[in-house]
Amino acid sequence: MASASAEIDFTPTNSFYVAEATKVPCVAFHNGDKVMQYSPPEGWKLGGGGNKITLTPTNTPQAEATMATRPSKPSIPATNENVKAYSELAVRMLPRGAAKVTVVDAAVSSMQKAGRPMIEVNLTYVLFAQQFSMNILFLPHDDELVTFQMVARTPDFGSLENTFRRSLFSLQGL
Repeated sequence: MASASAEIDFTPTNSFYVAEATKVPCVAFHNGDKVMQYSPPEGWKLGGGGNKITLTPTNTPQAEATMATRPSKPSIPATNENVKAYSELAVRMLPRGAAKVTVVDAAVSSMQKAGRPMIEVNLTYVLFAQQFSMNILFLPHDDELVTFQMVARTPDFGSLENTFRRSLFSLQGL
């Protein structure tokens, strides 16, 4: 019997959707038997697949966004009572050697996916003498935890995070 943790597969394939009789290019992923469609930010490169896809903005070093899944049994609901647990998980996801870690804020996000609430955690940290900012959206999804993460050097972070966040509204079929 297949594990539910293998449901979402972020291996991208070229696809399109039709808007006002025009074919608009996008990428497709699989969510079990369903197809998910996503329009990444223009000019960002896609890499990876399986349980994690990485999106890299061009012309901005040391910046990347990811969409990933990991098994989560039992799933921890995205509620105010669990914000601290998700904040602690976000800290554990930081790169080895991260110092001066600060959880800037954490809360139930105003953004939802598939009609489900998400937890949003914003952090800053220092790595190799450079200040980084990171935003993670956690989406409990059946027996998986889906994460949408943006990390960049702090001076580059605001505009990149905004661009990635806007692109998430295009993700359909989750």
